[in-house]
Amino acid sequence: MKKTSIISALSIGLLSINLAFAAPADAVGQIRQNATQVLTILKSGDAVSARRKAEAYALPYFDFQRMTALAVGAPWKTASDAQKQALTKEFQTLLIRTYSGTMLKFKNANVTVKDNPIVNKGGKEIIVRAEVSANGEKPVNMDFTTYQNGSRYRVYNVAVEGASLVTVYRNQFGETVKAKGIDGLIADLKTKNGSK
Repeated sequence: MKKTSIISALSIGLLSINLAFAAPADAVGQIRQNATQVLTILKSGDAVSARRKAEAYALPYFDFQRMTALAVGAPWKTASDAQKQALTKEFQTLLIRTYSGTMLKFKNANVTVKDNPIVNKGGKEIIVRAEVSANGEKPVNMDFTTYQNGSRYRVYNVAVEGASLVTVYRNQFGETVKAKGIDGLIADLKTKNGSK
């Protein structure tokens, strides 16, 4: 009986360890698959249709509302629901266009997703690290900050060479909100995006 209890305890311990390491590996696997799929899409067909397909593929893997809230910072809490929706829509458009435009430039790049993710907040945040290299140039380091949402991992921040996208935009947005308010920030984003 004692031996059985020890074996059961060890089995539970090993299962817990396996579960703890499953999530980071899954996040790495997904980011690797996402990068491969986006590059494959961008290499097929003309640039405009390939970009649209890549954008449509990437959308479910990003949490644009969370990214927008982080980028806007404290003023997000005082924004109305309508303002939050408008901000998220415009910021999503800006990020997707920037992302797909960059990916088109690097469509012949090699993306190496590393197997050593950083696990933070008790496993609730997983940072997947990657290197993008093209045309023999020095590789660019990218970090994708993700969280698990059902069966997929959603990205809510991207850092390029250590510079956080959310932080860069927070600095810009803070100045705009201070000068023009939330509606002024929405108007500026609409202008950048060519929205009406």
